[in-house]
Amino acid sequence: MAGQQQKQQHVDIHRKLSIRKPLLEHAASTGAFFVPFIGDGDIAVELYKDRQVYGADLDKKRVAKAKRRLPGATIVPADCDSWPFPGLEEPFALADFDAYSYPYDSFRAFWANAQVESPLVLFFTDAQRQAMERTYHYRSPDGQKVAIERDINRMREVYNFYWLRTVLPWFEEFIKPWRIVTSKKYLRGGILYWGVVIERAAPEKPKKAGRKEPKRENRKKFDATKKEEFLQLLREGKRRSTAARAVGVVPETVSRHAKRYPAFADAMSRAETEADDQVEDALFEAARSGNVTAQQVWLYNRRPERWSDRRNLRLTGEKGGPIQVEQNVKVFGPEDLQPALEALLTSGAIHVNPDKG
Repeated sequence: MAGQQQKQQHVDIHRKLSIRKPLLEHAASTGAFFVPFIGDGDIAVELYKDRQVYGADLDKKRVAKAKRRLPGATIVPADCDSWPFPGLEEPFALADFDAYSYPYDSFRAFWANAQVESPLVLFFTDAQRQAMERTYHYRSPDGQKVAIERDINRMREVYNFYWLRTVLPWFEEFIKPWRIVTSKKYLRGGILYWGVVIERAAPEKPKKAGRKEPKRENRKKFDATKKEEFLQLLREGKRRSTAARAVGVVPETVSRHAKRYPAFADAMSRAETEADDQVEDALFEAARSGNVTAQQVWLYNRRPERWSDRRNLRLTGEKGGPIQVEQNVKVFGPEDLQPALEALLTSGAIHVNPDKG
């Protein structure tokens, strides 16, 4: 049993590191790192040693161990759901809420009290989907206890779309006027691991006194605003032609812009990939919650060497090419008829009634 637990812990830390490394490079070049729920300091030791670390944990023994492993860090025994460093003015470039089950009390306390840099990197470990499965209850990111009606289909719907319909919309609204630059997540064993890079939105420029109001926008022009609206529609799964008409331009205008501006073409591809990723996430969650069809689709595509639909057989010729069919057809003439009849009579396949000649 101890060996299994050690192996599981190793796998978990590997996954946690893998989601953090791609986003870590986006952290502001100045600023400290905040690590509540620091435990033994495993993540901080692997990734954060080159920055000033402020950490906390309720377990005093683990705090002492983390201090030994991170001698330059400031780590205190504290309730991580509250802000453990009142009066601290040093700004933060990263905060890592690797909670045991619910990270949002700690995040809200951090957001209300800490000085932060832009861009800011945030990581979360959220196990509320486990609570859904076990008790049909969970805590929403704003701290409310939410009950799910005791119907397995309803529970699966809330469970499968927890990130897209609960966490992400709340977070985007909560951090305004900040915005998400990029994000990364994975789901494993009822736990949602996710991270984001956010940045402070630029303030609007004040209008000069006596300045005339700008002319009414030409809705036929494919400007920056329309491009962002178009990209958002792609993220929501709309086709390019449908998204173009929805923002008031013809599809040919979008094609011309994509050819002229490679950065815009890349943005379109990324937006469509985001839509595909959402479908893939939903498919995985549906498969994980017991949908057999979703399980088949996932395994047939992700592990075709082990899982395939045996009913779908594809016959090919040499090197995957078409099958070559050769037909040998013999044409019979009158001279062949007598030998053929004699062969049939000899075999007994037919016989002649002498009474009828």
